[in-house]
Amino acid sequence: MSKLNVSRISIKRDELEDRASIEKIDRIIFWAFITALALIPILIGAKAKLFVSPLISGSGITSTGYQLDFFTYFKLILLLIISIATLVLLLYKIYFLNYKLKLNVLTFSLVAFIVALTLSVVFAEYKSIALWGMYNRHDGAITFISYIVLMIVALNITYPKNALNKLVYALYPFVWINMVIAILNLYGINILHNSRVEKLFTLFLKDGITLSEGAVLTGTLNQWNYMSGYSAVMAIIFLALTLFHGSVKSKVVNLLTATAAFLTILASISTSGFITLIIMMLLVIIIIFMKKNKKESIIWLGIFIILTTISTGVLAKQNQKVWDESLGFFIKTNPFVELEGTLEDLSFKNYKVSAADVNLELPTLTERYYSAGSGRTYIWSNVLELIKEKPILGYGLDTLTYHFPQNDINKRSGIYDENTLIDKPHNLYLGIMYGTGLFGLISFILILSTYTLKLLKFVIKSKDSPIVLAFFLGWGAFLIQAIFNDSVIGATIVPLLTISIIYAISNSNSHKMIL
Repeated sequence: MSKLNVSRISIKRDELEDRASIEKIDRIIFWAFITALALIPILIGAKAKLFVSPLISGSGITSTGYQLDFFTYFKLILLLIISIATLVLLLYKIYFLNYKLKLNVLTFSLVAFIVALTLSVVFAEYKSIALWGMYNRHDGAITFISYIVLMIVALNITYPKNALNKLVYALYPFVWINMVIAILNLYGINILHNSRVEKLFTLFLKDGITLSEGAVLTGTLNQWNYMSGYSAVMAIIFLALTLFHGSVKSKVVNLLTATAAFLTILASISTSGFITLIIMMLLVIIIIFMKKNKKESIIWLGIFIILTTISTGVLAKQNQKVWDESLGFFIKTNPFVELEGTLEDLSFKNYKVSAADVNLELPTLTERYYSAGSGRTYIWSNVLELIKEKPILGYGLDTLTYHFPQNDINKRSGIYDENTLIDKPHNLYLGIMYGTGLFGLISFILILSTYTLKLLKFVIKSKDSPIVLAFFLGWGAFLIQAIFNDSVIGATIVPLLTISIIYAISNSNSHKMIL
């Protein structure tokens, strides 16, 4: 019997050709990132899908049927398209162009978080929701895996010259579009009442399904808390650019953009963004006094304070809640409105129901009020109790609706109304712990801390990189507002992706050319 020996054919590759191909692919990926940063936060539209809900008797939870989402469905679709496309391009680089994936602590942390997300779905009681999220949030494991994929890809490409300037340009649309929507809404103008606008946003609705009569568009993110928190991130980025970067013309544009973001915070009637901005501005003031050219920065900061003070006065006069949810956190009396005498509502006050004649004892109900943080402390305490029962792998992301004690009568003294449905923990870190357990939280915190420490060192060493400083301050604002807010597609993708890009640039040997 003859024996056939087949020798392995080795093909020598042209390294210069491979490098040129890699550079071309990297440019495509970078522009895909720019598209994601610019469009995902503002992409909205009504979409009705069949939602199969677990049956929990007496909970008041949304039933199975066609449910309408306005804010997250199309964001998720675009996120999936871009994350899959960029992953395919990265794999092409690795398998066909001899690119070597950068392996370090950050990469392993990102992979570990994907593992934690996967395990949380596998062991979740409500697997489909843990995978995709609720119909009106889409904040399940798929969404977070998409974030991680984009972050890994971002760490493994080379960036073009002036890449950071292009990142800044991608942020303008969100600020200005949402400022217009928020201010119009504050003054009672609902753009959904415009037939053309409504037709545009309901283009993909099934026949017979329409928006409810009282539907109001408050912005391009799900809820006012998200609008407030994310606008604080934008405000501090553009304020830092105003103070430390660019020509007078660009400073004026960035100053107006920072003011527009501040207006959105006010119109959002939510304290989280305002508190975040105040904390970060204190840090900005410290940085100003560490700089050599203090005078110019102080002048621009003074102009910003004047503009925001005037804005606060105008909007607080229009709506008392603007003051209550901003400066009212520190100063209760609104100086921009005249106090008027009001008759106290005496209905049912100081009266007790007596049932002694029929020997009936009524249960004693707690008074209605909000716990600290607009009810957040009540929610947090209950979520922590849930975490104690499944601390390792969690319950699966976005499943809180089905595990929270919705029938708890103490809701009256926690969030005022016992009929309110609790569907999110109002804290990003607590949400990760609840959804993915201790394994997931450790991975996530390691990711955040690695970015933070690396960028802090880079900012200190690269004193002539004001754009990096601006994004680093925006990163800090994101981490602070996350204490009060949950993750949401439009507001989470930008900080995670931009900080990954800046991290990659800071590790690049050619970062001076890029900056």
